[in-house]
Order: sequence, then structure tokens, then C-alpha cells
Amino acid sequence: MKDEKQPSAWPDIESRLRDEAKQDAPEFPPFLHQRIMAAIRAEAEKQARPTPGLAKVWRWIFAGGLAGIALALALKPAPQQVVVDSPQKVSEWIVLAANSDDQMASLISDRVLNDMVNAPYERQLDSLSNELENALDFTLRLMPIEVVLR
Repeated sequence: MKDEKQPSAWPDIESRLRDEAKQDAPEFPPFLHQRIMAAIRAEAEKQARPTPGLAKVWRWIFAGGLAGIALALALKPAPQQVVVDSPQKVSEWIVLAANSDDQMASLISDRVLNDMVNAPYERQLDSLSNELENALDFTLRLMPIEVVLR
């Protein structure tokens, strides 16, 4: 009983619906598809084209900026070397002062000699002393108290 097919009205309804759709279908004008596709392509081309004036302006601004930077770097004067009296020159002054008359000896006084010869070394030694004190203080702070007391 289950295998028996029951009569259905659906094929009849389907055929009537198809007949009605064929009767009411409008006739499409010739070349409609081609006209639609041409309009879509034209719109896509219009949106894809950048404005040429703005793009050219930005290119010129960028090129001008690069040229300006290159020109500034090319015209920048080379750094001048500072002439520093060498230790050899200082020793020559000392020898000259020692072998010259009293006027030359008074020109290079003890204060000038100390400023030129001793002061740079004193500053360097003071800096090294401060660094060593800081390193010792840091090391002692990291050590346990028992090790420090021994």
C-alpha cells in the first residue's frame, strides 16, 4: 500500500503556471544586454580614472622636495676641523719658556700651564674615581650582609 502512487494535482498546476508565464512574458528589446554591459563598462572606466591634475601636482611636489633635499645636502658646507693644540706643542712651549727670558716665562704662568696640561687629566681622573666609587657601592649593595661582615 505504501508503494502505490497517489494521484497528484501538482503536474497540472505546474503546466498551467508555465503557460501563464509564457503569455505574460514581455518581449525584450534587441541588444538590451549589450547596452547594459556598455553602460557598466563606461561607469567603471569613469570611476577608475584618477584626476590627472591632482596626480601630476603631487608628483611635481614630491620631485621638487627630493630635489630640494639633494640640493641642501650638496650645498651644506663640510664641517671645519677644530685646531687643537697637541701635547707636543704644549711641551715645546714649556721648553721655550724654560729657556727664554723672564718676559716669556711670565707669559706662560703656572695657572696657564695647569689649565692646559694638568686640568684635562685631573677631570679624567675625577671621572674615573666617581665611576669606581659607584661600582663599589653597587657591588656592596648586592652582597648579602654576612659576606660583607666577614
